[in-house]
Amino acid sequence: MENKTQVTPNRNVINGVNAPLLEKSINQNRKQQQSKHSLIWGTVNVGLLAIILYDLIYTCPLYTSYVQYIEYVGVIILLLNILYHFGKYLRLNLSWNLTSAPVVNSCLSASTPGTPSNKTQLSPELNTPTLSMSSTPMNTSALSWMSNSTPNDSYNFPVKSDSWLYSHGSPQSQNVTPVKVPRPDTSGIDFISDECSLQSYLKDFEANEKKVTTNSYTMTTGNALSTFWSHPLTKNPKDASSFLKRTQYQLSSPTATSASNSPKTDDRGSPRGSPNRGMETWIRLTISVTTLTQWNANLRIYLSQTILHRLITEFDNIDDAFNKHGFNDIQIGKVGLDRLRKTAQTAQALQFIPNLPTLIPFLELTPNQEYLVKRIKELAKTGCMSDFKWNSGSSFNEKDWDASLPTDSAIIMHLFAAYLDTQLLPLPSKPDVKPFSGYHYLKQNEKLPTLTDQTLLIQQCSDSPPHYRVIVGQETHELVKGYNNLFHSILLFLYFVDKKQHGMIGRVNLGKAGLNMLWIIQSS
Repeated sequence: MENKTQVTPNRNVINGVNAPLLEKSINQNRKQQQSKHSLIWGTVNVGLLAIILYDLIYTCPLYTSYVQYIEYVGVIILLLNILYHFGKYLRLNLSWNLTSAPVVNSCLSASTPGTPSNKTQLSPELNTPTLSMSSTPMNTSALSWMSNSTPNDSYNFPVKSDSWLYSHGSPQSQNVTPVKVPRPDTSGIDFISDECSLQSYLKDFEANEKKVTTNSYTMTTGNALSTFWSHPLTKNPKDASSFLKRTQYQLSSPTATSASNSPKTDDRGSPRGSPNRGMETWIRLTISVTTLTQWNANLRIYLSQTILHRLITEFDNIDDAFNKHGFNDIQIGKVGLDRLRKTAQTAQALQFIPNLPTLIPFLELTPNQEYLVKRIKELAKTGCMSDFKWNSGSSFNEKDWDASLPTDSAIIMHLFAAYLDTQLLPLPSKPDVKPFSGYHYLKQNEKLPTLTDQTLLIQQCSDSPPHYRVIVGQETHELVKGYNNLFHSILLFLYFVDKKQHGMIGRVNLGKAGLNMLWIIQSS
C-alpha cells in the first residue's frame, strides 16, 4: 500500500501503518492540555468561593442587603464551575490512563488493510547492536525505524514525545518538525515484519545517507565560495584548496613589526602592530580589556561634560558680561590672549567679571584663540568627543589642519591640567606653583625632576605625533601609542592616585568626598 504524507503544523503524519497511532497520541496530548486547563480554573474558582464564603460567614445574620443575594448567586455559580472543572479533570485523567496502554502496545501490530487481526511482533533482533543508529550521539532509544534521523546527527529533531513507544527495547520516535530532507525509498515497504526486511531497509537507508551527506557537503562548500569569494563553484574540498592557492586574495601571515621611529598607522592614525603592545602595564595590574574600554568611555564622558561643556557655558557668560559692561569690542576667541589679560586686570572687569582671570589659563595653549575656542566647541557637540582626532584637528579658515595648530590631544591634556589647577590647593610653601601642572604634569621641553618614591606625573614625550607616559616613583610606564594614548595616560594616573595615594592629591580628595573623579576608574 502506498504511503501518503500528510503535513500538519507541527509534525509529519504518515498515513498507513502509524496513522491511527499518531492520531491517538495527538488526542492524548490534547487531553493532557485540557486536563491542566481544568485544574487551573477549578483552583481559581475554589479561591474565589473561599473569599465569598468568608464574607458571608462573618456578616451579621440579622442584617441583609442585596449584596448578600448577589454573593449567594455567586456561590452557586462557583460551586457549579468547581464541579464542572474538577469533574472534567478527573474524567480526562481516567480516560488518559485507560487509553495509554493500548497506544503503547499497538506499535507492535501491523495495522494495515488486509493484514490479519492478530498482532505480529517485531523480531527480537531489533535489540541487538546491529543497528547503525547505535553510534549516533543522540539517545538511540528515541529513534524510530520510520524516522529520518541520520547516524551523524545531521538533523537534531527534538526527542521529547512519548507518542511512539515500543516494548522489548525497540527504539522510540519523536514529534518531527517539518524539514525538507531526502527520504529513503520506502514505497515498497509497508512495515518491517522480519529480519530480512529490516536488513534491506537499513542497507537502502545507509546508501541514501552517504549520498545525502556527500551532496550536502559539496553544496555547502560551493555556496560559500560563490557568495563570499564571487568565484565559480568547486565540487570537492581538494578543488577548493587548490583554487584558493591560485587566487591573490588570501589571508596574510603575521610579519615582524618594523622598528622604525615612524610606525605605520591605521585609518584613525593609530600605530599598527601587536595588539598587546603598550598593554603590559595594564596586564600587570590585572586590568582586562573590557574594563579598560569602560574606563575609557567614562573618561571621555567626564571630559566632555565636566570640562568642555562648562567652558562653553563660561565663554557665553563672559561674552554677555563684556557686552553688558561696555566691553563691546572684546569677545572670547575674537581677541588675543594679551588683550584678555589686560582686560582682566582692569578694576571694572575685576568687579563685574571676576571669573575672567580663572578662564584665561584654559586659553594659554596657543596664540590662535579663534581656532582654540572653535575646536573646543566642536569637541563638546557630542557627549563623548566623537570628533576627537588624536594627531590632528579640524579645518580652519577653509584650510586643512596643519602643524601650526594644536592637536586635539594637546588641547584636551591642556584643559585637563588647567581644570585640576583650578580645583587643587597650592602648597603653602610654594603658592606660585600650580598644584597640578607644577608637580604632576611635565611638558616636552621641561626638565625631568629628581625621581622619588612619591613621584607621580604625566610626561609629554613628543608633540608631533602626541605621546604621553606616566612616571610612578622610579618606574616609567610606557602606554599604547596612537589614538588612546592620551586617555590611557590619564586613566593610569588616576589609578595610581587611587591605589598609591588613597585618592588624594595634596589636600584634595578625588573621590566622592572631593572632586568625584575616581568613578571614572570604577567598572559599571
